[in-house]
Amino acid sequence: MSNKIKSLTFDFFQIGSLIYFLATGPVIASGTPLVLLQVFAILILGVAAWEMRRTTYYRVPDVGKQKELVTSGIYKYVRNPMYASQLLFCGALLLDLFAVYRLIVYAIFLINFILKIQYEEQLLHTHFKEFELYKKVSWRLIPF
Repeated sequence: MSNKIKSLTFDFFQIGSLIYFLATGPVIASGTPLVLLQVFAILILGVAAWEMRRTTYYRVPDVGKQKELVTSGIYKYVRNPMYASQLLFCGALLLDLFAVYRLIVYAIFLINFILKIQYEEQLLHTHFKEFELYKKVSWRLIPF
């Protein structure tokens, strides 16, 4: 399978899972702790997006026109904060309105991210020589 097809497949499952969660229940959780978890997830996403502003950001996991590896700010600690934020946000939605089908979609969402991260790390390793050191001093998805 070509890299382009792999990237688009990962993207399809990510966006499809997000759409499913947003379409099958409320977008904002009903309980205060879950709403706070969603707010935290949105803050993580915003901080990560702000830190990525210096480079060309692609939703699909292709490394191409990026000229630098972002390792500062939140990326100093976590290599994939945007993925972590999506998992937290949808995790809150799953807990708020639990159903077996939603749990299955969340599992697909999580497995997709794990495989996508492994694929991206292979690409980053070949594109940025400093990536190996960065892996040693940062967490993949969730700190600690």
